[in-house]
Amino acid sequence: MNFIIAQILGTIGYSLLAYSFFKKNKKQILFIQIFAYIGFTTHYILLGALTGSVCNILGFIALIFIYFFSDDIRKKKILVIILVPLLGVMTYLSYENIYSLFPVVGCLLTFISFLSKNVNKIRFVGIISTACWLIYAIIYVSYSAIIFEVIILIAAVIAYIKNKKH
Repeated sequence: MNFIIAQILGTIGYSLLAYSFFKKNKKQILFIQIFAYIGFTTHYILLGALTGSVCNILGFIALIFIYFFSDDIRKKKILVIILVPLLGVMTYLSYENIYSLFPVVGCLLTFISFLSKNVNKIRFVGIISTACWLIYAIIYVSYSAIIFEVIILIAAVIAYIKNKKH
């Protein structure tokens, strides 16, 4: 039963993430992604994927902070300075196997992208991060994550190309 609930919550989270990439400003993207991360975190907890859960919890915390302080670059830098070492410690404590490094890389890139005011750079990082999470989803046999990471990857690429400055 946990597996089915995990897939449903993953589906909700991933649907929200894909939708967020089509928003025109950073605040809208972040707001929707906060709710997506609730779905992701619960999804990976129910699947027993510890590193994925930890990365999503840290991502959720970062998104909330960035959402409320998105115009204060100094506070965002402090957040990243705190989150990157915390991610390192949590990765060490939650390390499951070599594949655990994929969500960590995706999470790390996402944290760093929060410092950017360029929405299209955030979309580009989303493409790389999504590829990392796709690999993790395949390893942990998360059907909803596999399906939606592919969808998100396509959505992020389309949004990136559509909004790319010529």
